[in-house]
Amino acid sequence: MRLDPQRLAAFLGLGVALQSATAEAIVVARVTRRGYILTDDVGDYGDTIPTSNTRATAQFIAEATAALGEVEGFHEGRFLAAMQIPSSNDPLAFYLPIRNDVRGIGQRSSVDGRSEVFDTNSFFGSAFPIDGFVYLNSYRFYTDPRSVIFGRFLICTQEFGHRYGANLAVPAYPASVDAGAPDALTDAAVDDAAVDVPLGDVGSDAARDAVSDASTGPAALTRDALLGRGNSQNGMVVNRSHWSYFLNSGGSPMEGNNWNEFAPGQFRTDRPTFRFSPYDLYTMGLIPPSEVPVTFLIAEPQNVPRNISRDSAPEYYNRVVTVRGRRVDLSIDDIVRANGPRNPAYPSASRDLDVVWVLLAAPEDVNDELAAEFDEAVDSCAMGYAFATAERGRLVTTVPGADAGEVPLDDAGFVPSDAGARDVPFNPDVPTIPPPDGMSMPGSDAGDDAPAVSPAVRAEGGCACSATGAAQSSAAPWGLCAIGAAVFCRRARRRVMKARDR
Repeated sequence: MRLDPQRLAAFLGLGVALQSATAEAIVVARVTRRGYILTDDVGDYGDTIPTSNTRATAQFIAEATAALGEVEGFHEGRFLAAMQIPSSNDPLAFYLPIRNDVRGIGQRSSVDGRSEVFDTNSFFGSAFPIDGFVYLNSYRFYTDPRSVIFGRFLICTQEFGHRYGANLAVPAYPASVDAGAPDALTDAAVDDAAVDVPLGDVGSDAARDAVSDASTGPAALTRDALLGRGNSQNGMVVNRSHWSYFLNSGGSPMEGNNWNEFAPGQFRTDRPTFRFSPYDLYTMGLIPPSEVPVTFLIAEPQNVPRNISRDSAPEYYNRVVTVRGRRVDLSIDDIVRANGPRNPAYPSASRDLDVVWVLLAAPEDVNDELAAEFDEAVDSCAMGYAFATAERGRLVTTVPGADAGEVPLDDAGFVPSDAGARDVPFNPDVPTIPPPDGMSMPGSDAGDDAPAVSPAVRAEGGCACSATGAAQSSAAPWGLCAIGAAVFCRRARRRVMKARDR
């Protein structure tokens, strides 16, 4: 049964709360070259965006969009990207899907988990329609020299990358696998995967296992075999929204690894590229299917280091991991067969993401210096996204010409290749993500201690993670899970907070 967001919100009492709210708590204190500085004149939020409470987060979205809509000359954008001054403890960042109008990318409604095309703006009470809410935590992650590379090339790129991925299903038997499986499973059973039905209803794992048991060929892949890190619920990993550790993604911001098969059935991790993989670019609508090369998944991995699984964080640092396994080649035809074709398809898809950037601050902190640093942070994020897409896509700011002089919409968000936040040079090749002090690799034991919550609203995140939120009460958490590299996140936060205190 498809749940109606409006009825669900009314049942939970959320819709009434949002409709009765005013935008008086949040006001637009300053319009900068790239966005808007917001202040809370009532004291509901202070200088920290609420992220651990479903109702409070929805309330913030409703009030912020209402305040923005009152600005003369305001330009609506499809994304609301929010920063703040302090670094919060959890989560580091996340993407909250609110609307989707694209088929064939595996995305499902954040409310009912079924519909491929959905719009839950009424649930969140947004004053203008948006595709998603991007929580980016402290702006200092994108300006401070000690964290800017991490923020620019991993946090910001992954959170905006979650708009279209990673959610792709895969056939039980890709065309490269000669499994002797019946045509009914390899073709007809997955042809309807893009229809608005639960993932488990089409080509279920049980059906695949049954066919696999009856076959003398390789084991069938599960529908979500390409996916890895999600959040933990009742001892199980759910809502996976990052690439599997064992997928050759080239070292994408959406995770996976840059695997090299140096001998038959033997694989080694190479240095990540920090560029979106062809699968990412395809789901973003930035390249046609013809430009997506064959990649591979390592099935039945063996000799895997302790605590490493499909849900682990990638090898972003200096460690080299070697494993054995069965190579399963995957083509774009396999992806289309399991998910349906992307619609709208390239080149009709939008190339750029129109973003409304906001910074929540205390009234006494609003000054010219803060405005300049906020703009710096936006440019830093825009630079990272442009790098990750190989200049195929941009984060385009949407601001009126108030206070800072007219900023043409066609040029807003464009960052020259020689620009950098606080003199950190832009690397046109592969960025080096330095490990935190005393660490040579990310931790792999996180992500298993997220609180169990009901699947009412789903958030996806980067040094953030896939999270599920409960809207039953104002005290219900988002399901804030830890990143696969949780230790790194904690230490990165400490470094930024120390820098703030100096």
